[in-house]
Amino acid sequence: MSLAEANRRFFDAVSGSYDNKPWFAEVNKQVTSELRDDLVWAGIPLTSTSTVTTTNAPPKEVRLLDYASGTGLMTRIFGPYVTSSRAIDISPNMVTSYNARARDAGLGETVVKGVVGDLFDKSHPSPAEFESAEWWGFDVAAVGFAFHHFADVAYAAGQLKARLRPGGVLVISDFLEGGDVLAGEDGKPVLGSEGNHAAHMHGHKHDDGSGHAHDHHHHHHHGEEGKIHDVGEATPEFKKKMNASIVVPHFTLEGVRQFFAEAGFVDVDVKTMKERSYMEFAGKKLWRTILFAKGRRPVEDGQEKSEL
Repeated sequence: MSLAEANRRFFDAVSGSYDNKPWFAEVNKQVTSELRDDLVWAGIPLTSTSTVTTTNAPPKEVRLLDYASGTGLMTRIFGPYVTSSRAIDISPNMVTSYNARARDAGLGETVVKGVVGDLFDKSHPSPAEFESAEWWGFDVAAVGFAFHHFADVAYAAGQLKARLRPGGVLVISDFLEGGDVLAGEDGKPVLGSEGNHAAHMHGHKHDDGSGHAHDHHHHHHHGEEGKIHDVGEATPEFKKKMNASIVVPHFTLEGVRQFFAEAGFVDVDVKTMKERSYMEFAGKKLWRTILFAKGRRPVEDGQEKSEL
């Protein structure tokens, strides 16, 4: 089974419970606050505040690509500052949830639209369904907590860079290597338990956090297709699906800088969130350190720059 298929199976299985837990709502709140409080760092064009209100001029068009969008966290974070959002996810169930939330919020397809797709299949690097102008020239590409599911992170970053207009930015969130702390039954951090406590991957070989992974072995477990799981459950079936979908469960700061640079980004910066976030996955309770990274597509001579 391919990594893409493993990702589809896992996220289809958890789409119903993926972010409806109280602790997940708190994580989303933390991430939203951290990114919105420092939009200058991200280089996001603030269309909602940059337009002079004393004129009748329409707001500048600013377009967001939310890749591996899930239910749309990054779209919700940056939505107030862009004029339109397009999302791609490999999981049909996640895309259904993404679009349902947008429609429930009164946002039509011209403003927010998600579709099923994969830009990282090296055998099909330019899918025909994403060749129209609608899927190119974005000001911002955002990926929330998904790079640890990608087989070749430098290639993935490069594919997203190609979708940006010159001067556009890629912003990601993920997890810091060595940044986990176990939580006790009371949910409080266990002193002295700092380290890596995310699910251990079987059948994956990876390096010291640069994000390049090799030798992925995925096994088909008959009878599990279509089964719905809760993200907190600790059943063997859930753990198998989760493990099969993850390549590297965390990154070093330097590793992220490395694959951004390898993909051709400039003005790269990586930082960690000020406070750890409490999470529960596969029966394990822990506090994790979230990292954020951003990089800009360079402007070549003669190219029109995205005014960020």
